Amino acid sequence: MDSYLMQHFDWATCDNCRDAEDKHKLITRTEAKEEYLLKDCDLDKREPVLRFILKKNPHNSRWGDMKLYLKLQVIKRSLEVWGSEESLQEAKELRHDNREKMKQKKFDKKVKELRRAVRSSLWKKQTSIHEHEYGPEENIEDDMYKKICTICGHELTYEKM
Repeated sequence: MDSYLMQHFDWATCDNCRDAEDKHKLITRTEAKEEYLLKDCDLDKREPVLRFILKKNPHNSRWGDMKLYLKLQVIKRSLEVWGSEESLQEAKELRHDNREKMKQKKFDKKVKELRRAVRSSLWKKQTSIHEHEYGPEENIEDDMYKKICTICGHELTYEKM
């Protein structure tokens, strides 16, 4: 038997029987990792190593080549890793929930930052140094005088020579 799947993926299916739309579909490495929650080590290092073909990236030829895996083999590997379809679905739901929580947390943090920025702009403290504006000087004793700031009430006592 000399079929495409046998040559590239060691999968015994003739070209006439090949179902390229569903069962024998080729999926990218990224899709395999996202859809079936597989890690790089599951695809590359776990025995037997999954076979793949390299194709030029259709989006941009300068980008790296795509690794295409046989969907049936990826599904089989995900069942080895996760044990069953149910545990895979539970892991997907857990990741989805965690992602939603993180999004909500990030949103709340940004709202809090925005409120703090708005609040601080309304309650802006006067950071410039206060310059005293003294009223008329008063004679206290011999050569001793005092002035009082009209703004804050600070009292300055000094001696004139």
